[in-house]
Amino acid sequence: MPAYREDILTPKERFDAFLTGAPMDRMLCMPLVTSYAAKIAGRTIKEYQQSGKTMAECHVVAYDKLRYDLIYLFTNCSYVAEAMGQPLEYPDDEPASCPDPIIKSEADLAKIRVAGADDGLFPVYYEAIDILKEKLGDQVYMTVCFSGPLSTAATLRDVELFVKDTYKAPEFCHKLLRMCTDSCKNFIAKLVAKGVIPVILEPISSGSILSPKMYDAFSAPYSKELVDYTHGLGSPVALHICGKTNKIIGKMADSGANIISFDICDLAIAKEKVAGRAVLLGNVTPADVLYMGPKEDVKKVCEDALEFMKDYKPGFILATGCELPKKIPYEHLEAMMEVIRTTGVLPYAK
Repeated sequence: MPAYREDILTPKERFDAFLTGAPMDRMLCMPLVTSYAAKIAGRTIKEYQQSGKTMAECHVVAYDKLRYDLIYLFTNCSYVAEAMGQPLEYPDDEPASCPDPIIKSEADLAKIRVAGADDGLFPVYYEAIDILKEKLGDQVYMTVCFSGPLSTAATLRDVELFVKDTYKAPEFCHKLLRMCTDSCKNFIAKLVAKGVIPVILEPISSGSILSPKMYDAFSAPYSKELVDYTHGLGSPVALHICGKTNKIIGKMADSGANIISFDICDLAIAKEKVAGRAVLLGNVTPADVLYMGPKEDVKKVCEDALEFMKDYKPGFILATGCELPKKIPYEHLEAMMEVIRTTGVLPYAK
């Protein structure tokens, strides 16, 4: 293995160089450290989700330990639905859940609202962003991930029932999707104003749940609308879909998102289908080698990905395929960062 080299650039300098084609000291690495930051900092996930100050403190600790290239703020897949009126349950050390979806029938659309920019726990993110920009803003960029229209609609309705509704009541689905899309837009506007990169998360759009045809009808148009909206505000945007994406990763790129973040997809397929239209970010699957290990296997997967993607343009960011559950051994994240500072180093003179 090549020798370990300490970073020369800050993550912010490196990311700017990545975007402009300037020389970099190493390739980029972004383990999706979200609520896992609470584990690193010794706080509960409930505290992390409900306090912007705690969220920021956890990310400062996690970033200082690992020095990855983007800070990725995210709490749970339901917080946009919560801002629209959906009650959630907050266990002490697990992400919030939605055990009782609010929409039992089309008439229940009256029970929810288009979320405003300051509804629900959106302000928790704004507080965290402000603190992090003060503490780390000169070093590293930030992203905020939120569930997109389809996944938010499925939370409000129940995933299984919503999927059935796409066949039985498509007009109802589109009414709900419209409300969810407008809610996301209000949140995006505030995020862009604060200078962070929005990440649209659509786990329910996974090939494990939706067919490509259903993706085209109920997910793709709304994701593209959000991408276009974000671009209109002058910001780049990422699209992330968990699970299997072999059959839709080209469609993800059709959205126009600047970054395509993906989980279970062959890298060769991703290269072929995206074909230079977007940065690719992925795809060390947390449920596989990153959880099971050992460290040598984690390193091998990361090294192979870097080698295979080294010539991909406009660029590849080594990342986990999804956010990190708390069961992931911390030393496996250290292994990822060790690889990026050995195999991932590039010729550079400051």
